[in-house]
Amino acid sequence: MTRRLPLRVSGALVALVTLLSLVACTPDEATFRGHGYGHGRGMSQWGALGYAVDHGWSGTQILDHYYRGTTTWEVAPSTQRVYLMGSDGQELVVTQDQGRLRVDGHGGEVGSVRVLRLSATHYRLYRGAGGCTGPWTFVADVPADDVEVRSAVDAGEDPSLMLQRCTTGGTRYYRGSLRLVRGRGSVVTVNQVGTEDMVRGIVPREVSPSWADAGGGKGLNAVRAQALAARSYALAGDTRWAPYATTCDSTYCQAYEGYGFRPTGSGAIQMNEDRRTDRAVRDTTDQVRVFADGRIAATEFSSSSGGWTKAGAFPAVVDEGDDIAANPHHDWAVTLTRAQIETAFDRWAGRDLGTWNGFDQYVRDGRGDMGGRVVRMTVRFSGGDITVSGDQVRSILGLRSDWFTA
Repeated sequence: MTRRLPLRVSGALVALVTLLSLVACTPDEATFRGHGYGHGRGMSQWGALGYAVDHGWSGTQILDHYYRGTTTWEVAPSTQRVYLMGSDGQELVVTQDQGRLRVDGHGGEVGSVRVLRLSATHYRLYRGAGGCTGPWTFVADVPADDVEVRSAVDAGEDPSLMLQRCTTGGTRYYRGSLRLVRGRGSVVTVNQVGTEDMVRGIVPREVSPSWADAGGGKGLNAVRAQALAARSYALAGDTRWAPYATTCDSTYCQAYEGYGFRPTGSGAIQMNEDRRTDRAVRDTTDQVRVFADGRIAATEFSSSSGGWTKAGAFPAVVDEGDDIAANPHHDWAVTLTRAQIETAFDRWAGRDLGTWNGFDQYVRDGRGDMGGRVVRMTVRFSGGDITVSGDQVRSILGLRSDWFTA
């Protein structure tokens, strides 16, 4: 005769089996495999190098490929106001080796200047003999919208005549002038500088100057393409910082570090500008990409496309140059633990989502390996599933791109 377990015992066994099944299905980690680095729109910097070195393309061919529907045009010289991010609410201290600084209307040439915000409509101005630490002599309380510190003579290529902004750890050298202006509810520091001089400070931060030497000099065409794209992107306009600035100095806009940096206690300048990137800027002076209606194109770029760019202001295109052997981002993999995934998504959501149980329901753009970039996907949590875009996952988890699988 067959004996049956009491119903309550059988139910307990079912619950136990269900619990064990859930535990077994809950992953401890995820390995992401993907392609590319960055948002993927516009030009791939590594792809440009690959096209220049491996395919022998000119700078114009590179730009034509990535920025379809645009052509190269020449514009008049211009000036930019670069918001130096992180300067919010801070006083401006400037020094110069030659002691020829001026604040027009407030005395003669001095070695250093200190400007701080006194009120919504006034600044307090001090002068010093040189250096970043004073001693300081009071000059005036200045009623103005901003205070400009400049060199009394054109600095040219002489760093001893360039303005040095005093920062933590040393001084950063800038061409043009430095201004303390009203902005972001307080004051910010702005570098007012010619567009070409600004681009000289951008290109060596966006790509390695050594690229110009790659392929026996063929890589210079990729650097030329970068110089023109950087100029065009800036001149297309960025209203996020209006009215106090036209652009900024971080990857929110474009990386920019002026002429160079001298650490405290050192006599040597750590150069940012480079003769090789300077040549690329000079070769493309005042050139931008424009649409057929004459608008300057906001020529976005990112490190690596992975083999296909992402559609945006420009059509998505196959990127055969991106697989250049030196590119560390064409293919990548990273493993994250369950705890890392849960912590990252909880921080993004602003609440506890519970236990992470996996990823599924991928929707992709259909371009390239794995079905292409992730358009949207579902992330399973015990507290409820969430649907996110591939770009959100890239940001939340710090992945290199939105082209991945896990």
